[in-house]
Amino acid sequence: MGKLKILIIDDNILESSPLIVHLKLSFKDADIILRRKANEGLHYVLDNLNSKIIVLLDYDLGRGEMNGTEILSKIREKSSLVYIIIVTAKMVESIPQKDLMTYINKDAMAFADKTISLEEKVKLVKKAIHSLDVRVDCMLEEWILNKPDSEIKKPYLSTSTGETYTLYDVLSEIRQSSDFGKKMERNILLLAIDLLTRQKKQLDNE
Repeated sequence: MGKLKILIIDDNILESSPLIVHLKLSFKDADIILRRKANEGLHYVLDNLNSKIIVLLDYDLGRGEMNGTEILSKIREKSSLVYIIIVTAKMVESIPQKDLMTYINKDAMAFADKTISLEEKVKLVKKAIHSLDVRVDCMLEEWILNKPDSEIKKPYLSTSTGETYTLYDVLSEIRQSSDFGKKMERNILLLAIDLLTRQKKQLDNE
């Protein structure tokens, strides 16, 4: 945990491609991963749901492969938190309406033309990183990493049914969008709002 992963799922890109090189130079603290097959890319995402991950997902991965829309849908079945940028060489007008509706309903975070410059693609990734930085799970992870190992590994909370969770368990549940994780994310946000409004009242009284 902790290290950002930038995954490119694209059948027309090689490890030596300018995009890969540019991303490695621009984001030296991140893992830059390439997968050229749909299933390999999908499995990588599903195996790394506990990580901060940004996916540059090609719309058309070739004959016999799932397209970007299908991969997006399968990822969203498991997590709503993976940041996905759909990349395509097609004109928007030529993309089937049902696919466009899927991007809206399944929360594709951005849509990029393959012909945009490397600098513009880097800007999209930087925007994605900012979105990750202010997200509940990533803020929780940052907080956890500042705790001593002894505190991280011990049970942090328990449920009415007797289940116990460490801090990392809570983070994992949030990232995998489980029912428990969704409840925890909501509770954290409500607590943050409560603390913010309490602080505002104190500031107003000064």
